[in-house]
Amino acid sequence: MKLAKVITLIFLFPFTNVLGQGILPNRLLWTQISASNLINVKSKATVALKKNTAFVFISPECPLCKNYILVLNDLCKKYPQVNIVGIVPGKSYTLQDIKQFAEKYNAGFDIYLDKNKIFTKILKAKVTPETVVIDKNGNVRYRGLIDNWQAKLGVKRKVITDHYLDDALHGINTATYKYLETIPLGCLINDL
Repeated sequence: MKLAKVITLIFLFPFTNVLGQGILPNRLLWTQISASNLINVKSKATVALKKNTAFVFISPECPLCKNYILVLNDLCKKYPQVNIVGIVPGKSYTLQDIKQFAEKYNAGFDIYLDKNKIFTKILKAKVTPETVVIDKNGNVRYRGLIDNWQAKLGVKRKVITDHYLDDALHGINTATYKYLETIPLGCLINDL
């Protein structure tokens, strides 16, 4: 009987993060971001610091990422006061590869290369697409899925019922907004 309880707790542990509440304070996060040597694929511009920002980890070969570009473009238009930033982690893609990807899919937001994955490690991203929303004070306000279109790997919903990133961007300036984390689904970020 005890073994069954232990197994049940082990199975349920990963889901506790989905229901996690409370803002995770990190006053030094913007300092870490500014020192992470991100390279903008379009220009020499750097990430705007101390501004509400949604960092979305993407990969030019990830089918989900390709499909989510339209959603991210719409969110850029809906929330012009929020900075939406694409991050391509690792050394698998050149600046030219990423620039071609951005042009092909008409990305309406800046995309940066995190060649040595310093930034990826700071934000603890594991897959693409994965979103981390940071408010202007350096607090992580949301982490995980863009929405629930992807029910599980290889299975997509016909109707999206939860718009996690949209909700986070909508509520980021409200005092009552609680930190939320979902488990992202997608392509694992490799170690190249």
